[in-house]
Amino acid sequence: MADDARDPMVPRSENQCGARTRQGGACGNLGMTNGRCRFHGGLSTGPRTAEGMARMRAANTIHGARGQDAQRFRKMLRSLEADARRLGELA
Repeated sequence: MADDARDPMVPRSENQCGARTRQGGACGNLGMTNGRCRFHGGLSTGPRTAEGMARMRAANTIHGARGQDAQRFRKMLRSLEADARRLGELA
């Protein structure tokens, strides 16, 4: 083809991802409007609304083992164990 602008086999830098490889070359994937491909930040930037962030937190909550309630419970349990040990020593 004489017209390189329409030839799909000719790589165009304006569509190419702007990320660099470890060897210093450019990423070979097509970039999106933000200049990055889907592997280097071209897709979702995360939730923006309060509702979306709440849904994300709820979806990522696996268990409550590290929450504030669980921490308070473990602290109380440790103090009860320490009291029981002290009472055992006194008896």
